[in-house]
Amino acid sequence: MVRQAHHERLFLQAHDQRGIHSARPELVEGLNVLNNNLHSAHCRACRERVREILTLVYGECRVNHSFPWSAQPLAYENSPVGDLLQKIQTELGNFRGHRDFIKSAQVPPCDFYISDPPFILEFDESQHFSRPRLVALSLYPDQIDVGFSLSHWKKLCREIDAKDDQPFDRDERRAWYDTLRDLVPRQYGFMPTVRLYAADYPWCSFDARSDQDLDILRNLLADRLPRRLKKSFS
Repeated sequence: MVRQAHHERLFLQAHDQRGIHSARPELVEGLNVLNNNLHSAHCRACRERVREILTLVYGECRVNHSFPWSAQPLAYENSPVGDLLQKIQTELGNFRGHRDFIKSAQVPPCDFYISDPPFILEFDESQHFSRPRLVALSLYPDQIDVGFSLSHWKKLCREIDAKDDQPFDRDERRAWYDTLRDLVPRQYGFMPTVRLYAADYPWCSFDARSDQDLDILRNLLADRLPRRLKKSFS
């Protein structure tokens, strides 16, 4: 109960003035076991802790895994998402006039890949919440099956409004590749792509071996993670 209260206190204290969860470094001092630094917006230990938990639950978790999936919308023109991808590409190009933003032949590597059941998990830091990403998300149909709150992700895009102009079309590139990671895996039989917002919680404070911590994580993630009979959050 003491450990659970500690985590819940961290969670409640992690709200910033805009209502976005962003853990303050002084609340989690000493928790970053990878480099002994304070928890930060780009905390390496948070990613590592997520990997540990996914490995514990699913047995295997691959990091920065690549798939031979095309990054070009024409490759999916005969698929259920073909028209949507074409529309998103067009609207991203219209947004600021940067139309040649597809620089990679294939979908770039995902953050985490689970093979059983097959799904990818993306750990989104603040740079992923930009106006171009909002343009793309706003075109998703209401009935789309994704492993994150579409309305919350759009809200974060409006509030954070990240800008990365190095190179000049970096935000369009990132928004496009995030779109592909959302929509393309389903065409290959994957479960919906799961997304976590890095600032929602000091993920590095979790102990992957603690049943109490797994219970807290289950409550935070609700039903976003696919179930596995071997060992699940349910």
